[in-house]
Amino acid sequence: MRAPKGVLLPSVPAGRLRRGELYGALRNAVLEGVLLAGDRLPSTRRAATDYAVSRGLMEEVFGQLADEGFFERAVGRGTFVASEVARLTVPTGRTKRQPQSLRTPSRRGSFIAANTACREPEVPLPFNAGIADTSAFPWKLWCRLQVRAARELGPKALSFADPRGLPKIRTAIARYLAQFRGIRCTPQQVIIFNSAQQALNALSVLLLNPGDAVWIEDPCYLGARMAFDLAGTVAVPVTVDEDGLVVSTGIRRAPRARLAYVTPSHQYPTGVTLSLERRIELLRWAARKGSWIVEDDYDGEFRYAGQPLASLYSLDSRARVIYLGTLNKSMFVSLRLAYAVVPEELVEPLANVRTHMDGFTPELTQMTMSFFMDEGYFSSHLRGMRAVYGAKRKMLIEGLAPMAAQGWTWSENPAGMHLLVMHKRGERVRAIAKASSLDLALLSKYRVGQAQDDGLFLRFGALSSESLQAGVDELIAVANRP
Repeated sequence: MRAPKGVLLPSVPAGRLRRGELYGALRNAVLEGVLLAGDRLPSTRRAATDYAVSRGLMEEVFGQLADEGFFERAVGRGTFVASEVARLTVPTGRTKRQPQSLRTPSRRGSFIAANTACREPEVPLPFNAGIADTSAFPWKLWCRLQVRAARELGPKALSFADPRGLPKIRTAIARYLAQFRGIRCTPQQVIIFNSAQQALNALSVLLLNPGDAVWIEDPCYLGARMAFDLAGTVAVPVTVDEDGLVVSTGIRRAPRARLAYVTPSHQYPTGVTLSLERRIELLRWAARKGSWIVEDDYDGEFRYAGQPLASLYSLDSRARVIYLGTLNKSMFVSLRLAYAVVPEELVEPLANVRTHMDGFTPELTQMTMSFFMDEGYFSSHLRGMRAVYGAKRKMLIEGLAPMAAQGWTWSENPAGMHLLVMHKRGERVRAIAKASSLDLALLSKYRVGQAQDDGLFLRFGALSSESLQAGVDELIAVANRP
């Protein structure tokens, strides 16, 4: 086992230090747990330099603490906090700070803090697991690629990075989008973010003025609603039916809306697909009014029958659609790589907005991911994960089959890592969610308007087969209770 490195010594008030002050500061640091048993202290020469005192004074202080059992000194090894100090209960004589009167956040801060839409559960349980399944992820391969990326970048990986993203990853993403999503764009139109949520926040700041009207789907992804609320806009809920966003409703409610946010391939959370007729209607409206459309293709890779659906972006001839995608869903959640495809004139302004948020995405991650994509590992991984998630979705639907006789329904769209099961009696749905020990989200949480029906939002991506089956069994049991 490697010898521990020296710890940082506790600070003391500036000025000319006396022996007692140094002794007291170090003794209290041990008693209060600032210095822990086994911690290695700097040499007396280094400590004397840090405290701007003589080495002789430092020797006296260390010697006294060693005599009292606080420190242990070994020739050739150094000075350590004694192993016995963990059991010391010597009072420090210090008084605890008295709690001050409760300080509450601002109204705006309280509103933001109360919204947990983007906070994921720490443990995947039935049915809160809408993140990627990493049980079969090629971790050793990823580590090798990461080492290669570190060698290629060298010390440059330790510095600032381009807020637009590494050219290599932008090129890889543009190529991937052309092959798998039918999107023709240049690498210069691709800008990298840590998440689609971050991209939404940046776009809201760049494109919208306070008071602007924004169409949102109803029900809608709560993170999108929060992004537009933070920008001070007026969110206009637009009904979603079996063909997706009802564009005529949006035109009636806010004909001059500055932006429309949609999830056309796999509506979040209902799972329906925006019909071709509605897509054309939406594009024509945006072209007439000069409005923006943000297409959030959060899980477009995962369609389990046929090819992925054509994106809204690929139908747009007037450059009104901004396309959002994420690699966190298809790879692993801690990757923190997402992207937006925007008109080139928006790239620099959007990159500047990004710098006010968190600056940039580390180049080491971007370079590693570019290797993973360029060398064919990503497409292979996607094919494998489509099979995994498709099997889980099939298992879930087959397990829920008995509920169909009780009036439960769900979307037939064979896509995604979640399933929304609906019932016309909303009170029945809410009663089941309350009675179950499962982690069940309600459709009503994602709605702006009121409705008599409700649904259970079942996220299964990261669940094992055993956990998924156990969740289905419990849900069926609760649903069968009188």
